Amino acid sequence: MATPEPKLTLAEKAAIVRLELRGLRRAAAGITEQPDIDRQIARIKEKARLRAQGQK
Repeated sequence: MATPEPKLTLAEKAAIVRLELRGLRRAAAGITEQPDIDRQIARIKEKARLRAQGQK
């Protein structure tokens, strides 16, 4: 069973949107593999998950 998505703050949502826009620009330039952007988005979601659990 997959864990539910953590509740994101407005700042975290904005950061993810900014990263996705960067990914779109790269995709338009022909760059299809973007593991760095995927890792950054995963890192933001992991921080939100830890925050929701009361950890730092």
